[in-house]
Amino acid sequence: MKNFSKTLLSLALVTFSGMTAFAQDKNTGVIDYEINAKMPQRGGNEGDGEEQVITFNQHFYFTGGKGKLETDRPDFGGRGFGGGRPEGSPGGDGNGGGRGGRFGGRMRGNFGGGYVDLSGKKYLQVFSKPDDSTKTYYAEEAYASAKDAKLGDKTKKIAGYNCKKATVTVRNEEYTVWYTQDLPFSYSPVNGLLPDGNGVVLSAESSRRSFTATKVDFKPVTTNVSLPANAEKVTEDQLRDMRREAMQKFRERQNGN
Repeated sequence: MKNFSKTLLSLALVTFSGMTAFAQDKNTGVIDYEINAKMPQRGGNEGDGEEQVITFNQHFYFTGGKGKLETDRPDFGGRGFGGGRPEGSPGGDGNGGGRGGRFGGRMRGNFGGGYVDLSGKKYLQVFSKPDDSTKTYYAEEAYASAKDAKLGDKTKKIAGYNCKKATVTVRNEEYTVWYTQDLPFSYSPVNGLLPDGNGVVLSAESSRRSFTATKVDFKPVTTNVSLPANAEKVTEDQLRDMRREAMQKFRERQNGN
């Protein structure tokens, strides 16, 4: 009986040790962000007339030195994501994570999307042509350190992590940034916000948009964070030209040409 009790105690200790070790693994999990962005009313242009604020969520999955950013689609007042653009139209990432329309066009390249090489500190933008979804293309964009970042003395906790403050300008848009260096990797949903390129941005706010991490959850990741096996590497300019060409064809079809 004593030996049986010792065996149970040993099993309990092993199980507890395994759970503790996993709980301390900060290399796999997901960061949930809440995004708020201003956009013009349908049919208007940015800066014209009354604007509406769209709120939605993004999820950054990370594991094994890789990451993937996925966006929950807002309904835009029942008009669907991207002003009613159908699934698979230009601006999507080829994986059901479309970012098209007036809204997506402004966010892509700023708020990221697609895949991230955390080890190599690169964003991997992915695109599939609507008329040939069997082929996937991707382009690499290296992490950019914040230029002329103004570091503040204030700190605060976001999603349970101590964050430092910085003021950063990206593409003529000034952001108030809060970032933590308590995670074992570096990442920002907007490229160019990290001072020295190190840390994880958990909050950033400009006059037109903001995002805040609501939760950092360390857990096994079942989402595929690797590029599609058939992905073909191209330059950023080539990928941009492909998107423009696809967009032009889409507009022509919409106009009945």
